Parts: sequence; structure tokens; C-alpha cells
Amino acid sequence: MIKSLIYNNGAAVLSQVGRFGNVLNLGVKRPIIMVGTGRCGTTLVDKILKSHSGIAKYPGEANELWHPKLEPHNKAQINSPPIEVDPKKYTELSIANWPNNQDNVIQRTFTGFHLVSGKSKVFFVKSAMISFMIPKILSIFPDARFLHVYRFGPSVVESYFKKNFGKDERYSFTEEEYYRICARYWNSCILEIERVKNELALEVNDAFYEFSYESLCENPSGILAELADFMSVDYNQFEFDLSTIKSTNYKVSNKSGNEKIREIVDAELSVAMKLKNYLT
Repeated sequence: MIKSLIYNNGAAVLSQVGRFGNVLNLGVKRPIIMVGTGRCGTTLVDKILKSHSGIAKYPGEANELWHPKLEPHNKAQINSPPIEVDPKKYTELSIANWPNNQDNVIQRTFTGFHLVSGKSKVFFVKSAMISFMIPKILSIFPDARFLHVYRFGPSVVESYFKKNFGKDERYSFTEEEYYRICARYWNSCILEIERVKNELALEVNDAFYEFSYESLCENPSGILAELADFMSVDYNQFEFDLSTIKSTNYKVSNKSGNEKIREIVDAELSVAMKLKNYLT
């Protein structure tokens, strides 16, 4: 019913609900916001979290709220390179062109959804397009907590390439160029999240929790127990069948027949791969 409300009548309806909620001091508190590059297992984590009766998961990724002049990209109102080409510039350009009071629109929309879903639940939203927006998000939700799921770099690059290569008709990258772009994107997102986490002491203040896709696949119950503790929910209320969790990293070929592309990808990923202990 909630998803129908959003997609059939627009998030504006929730914003109106949220407006009244704020008057009553019922604004969303301590939201959990998932960041990352996408193609990292976030959809799997999303499904797991949605199975919990105490978690209110916002439908979709709310990118039309985070990037109102750029998403969906086929209806973009301003020009920008794709986010994977330059995520920092994309984010800065998006925020610089936010409509007046967009901060309030986001806050009210999430509050409205939270009220409709059940105020006692933990509010959760994920997006693969806000890794360079954490300080801005904190200006809207000062008590926000962040969840970061990351994955073996070459796996992300291969998956991102397969999903997005050639889809943006405005650009004509060669395969080699786009592999390099995808690799740089993963590397830069990992480094940006790490930078902000440290500079703002998010982890120290219990406002940041991260884990790898590989650790989730290897020890789903252990990771989920830690995640439940971070989100302050009952572990036993997760209804997702953990036995179905299997790593798909084996699917990565990384153009194994093309030595040049493999070398390019490995070089572009090296800094973040070392940071996340995938390389020694």
C-alpha cells in the first residue's frame, strides 16, 4: 500500500503527511542510510532488512529526492557527466541546483513515510548515488547513522560494466575506457566514505557500520547479529532465509582474456583494495 501511495500519487503526498508530523515534533529520528557504489550486495542487504518487522524501508533509492534535477537521468534538467565518470562533480552539481527547500522536502518525505509505516520502526533508506553526499545528509539529519556495504573491487567493476555499458546514449566509451571509469568510481567512493567517516568520527560516535559482501556470505548470522545491534533491532525478527545467501564473485571474469583491461582495472583499484585488505 505504501509503495502504491508513493508511485501512484507521488512522494509529495508523503511530504504533506511529514509536514504535519513535524508540527507535532514527530520528525524521523536516527535514520539508517546505506551508502556505497552499488553492485556490492546492497540489494541483498536491502531484502534482508525488509524482512524485519521493526524496520521501515523506504521504497526504491529516493534518488529523485537526492538528485531532483538529475534523476531519472533520461529526464535530467541539467547537464552533468554520469555519476561514475565524476561522482564528486556530479554530487556538487546536483546539490548546487537543488530546488528551494529541497532539504525540507527530503526531511518531510521521509518523516511522512515513517509515520505511515509505523513510528516505532527504524527508518532505513539505501542509495548507490550518495557516497559523496554524507556531510549534506548530516546537515538534514544530524543524528543519521550510515551503513556501508562494500565488495571485492573487480567483482563490482565487472558487474557495473555489464549493467551500464552503453546505456547512456549521450556518451560513447570504448570498453577499455568504461572499465577504467568503473574502476575509478569504485576506488573513489571507497576512499571518500573512508575520509568522511574518519573526519567526522562517525564510527567513534556509533554512527557508522560497515562490512564486506564476502563476510556476509561467509558468516551471515554473525554479520546480521552485529547489524541488528547497530540498528537497535531484535535479531530474531529477521525472516530472511540466510541459507540462500551465496557469493556470486565466482561470476567475475574481468575480461580474463584481455590482459590489458585486467591490468588497467587492477591498477585503478589498488589504493582502495589495499585499504579494505583485499591486497597486502
